[in-house]
Amino acid sequence: MKALLAAAAILSALAVPAFAAECPSLIEQAEANLKMSKQDDAAKQKITDHITEARAQHEAGKHEDSVATAKDALGLIKM
Repeated sequence: MKALLAAAAILSALAVPAFAAECPSLIEQAEANLKMSKQDDAAKQKITDHITEARAQHEAGKHEDSVATAKDALGLIKM
């Protein structure tokens, strides 16, 4: 049981840096795609709000949330 808990702790410690590195690249990708998007202003504002939220989550250390929000923003973008 102790070995299982130790393994879980190690895996979670390794996962956080992976998410921390993924956030900025997803945010940058969303910003770049938004610039090329041909959506209306309301849609662009919604996407911009998602990007802003993802950045704030990243800066607050909420990397899993930041990744999810940035991916949502990317999903809203229509090229």
